[in-house]
Amino acid sequence: VLSGPTFAGEVAAGLPTALTVASTDAELAAHMARRLHGDAMRVYTSDDVLGVQLGGTVKKVLAIAAGITDGMHFGANSRAALITRGLAELMRLGDAMGARRETLMGLSGVGDLILTCTDDQSRNRRLGLALGRGTDLEAAVAEIGQVVEGFNTAREVMQLARDFMVEMPISEQVYQVLHAGMSPQEAVHNLLARDIKSEC
Repeated sequence: VLSGPTFAGEVAAGLPTALTVASTDAELAAHMARRLHGDAMRVYTSDDVLGVQLGGTVKKVLAIAAGITDGMHFGANSRAALITRGLAELMRLGDAMGARRETLMGLSGVGDLILTCTDDQSRNRRLGLALGRGTDLEAAVAEIGQVVEGFNTAREVMQLARDFMVEMPISEQVYQVLHAGMSPQEAVHNLLARDIKSEC
């Protein structure tokens, strides 16, 4: 599995990039890292295939959430809080499924999460931006003109959350907006109205 904070256009342009290649076969991971490593490409290895996959999956849903908050002009404070609490959701799911925390704090976890939540090259973030600005879902997807992976991923992430009994409120609200017709305004209200609790 190869994952990490990468936009294809920047890789193609030869801009500096770092990735993680994960395999249960350490020799294969090292071989792939050597083949991909270059002047502008730094490649790390991991044997935590599940953790690398989870990081590259959940971030798609959270990027939609970040786009929604920015589309609604909630500011930098809101975006930072959303990314941080989204990371907490990713970590809880990872703990329940057996991923390693250090993987989720690495390139394929927090690195990819930051990238997709903060840069408009992300199709998932752009979908959220459009929804936050009041564009309806069908028009928003058509406007992007490419597959927005987070749309279907939201359904799968929520199924994992139910299967492993993990609380993922941000992901749940994104799912409700995408698949249950909830408005972004109502989703934000639901998150802000949650009971006070310990951060940890």
